[in-house]
Amino acid sequence: MTDLINAIDLLLQDHRLIGGLAEELDTTDDPAEIGRIYLRIVDELSAHEAAEQEVVFPAFRAALERSGDHTVADRMGEHEEMNELLAEMRSLAPEGFAFTKRGSAFLLEVEGHFQREEESVFARMRAAFTPDELAELGSQARAVKQRSLTPADDESRVATDG
Repeated sequence: MTDLINAIDLLLQDHRLIGGLAEELDTTDDPAEIGRIYLRIVDELSAHEAAEQEVVFPAFRAALERSGDHTVADRMGEHEEMNELLAEMRSLAPEGFAFTKRGSAFLLEVEGHFQREEESVFARMRAAFTPDELAELGSQARAVKQRSLTPADDESRVATDG
């Protein structure tokens, strides 16, 4: 039996994991390790974004349409920017100066995005969905995340989680 997790808790778990990886960057000066951590952040964030865009936000948008709440529309604009940043980070050589320089700005963007999302979206989600609906969304979002991570992503997670 699969562990149940509601969508909000799953997204918060991602925020904490990615934030923890960002903190790891402060503990190393090794360019190879810095590159590995950044790439893991990019991979985890890509899977997180996929789950939000494919499952969570469409359901949330449908639930809020009646009230005229524009929270999702505002966050979707941010998500488009995040996806552009993710694509940019993937295109840079991890050992290069541009990667490290762009990575610092990228992490600040991610941190601000998470904070705004936690403050503006999650409370509205708790009000819009029943606990059972949040659990179902969490199950669907987890499946999207697992599908979004490549086998190489899984190997890097094993190497760092183990």
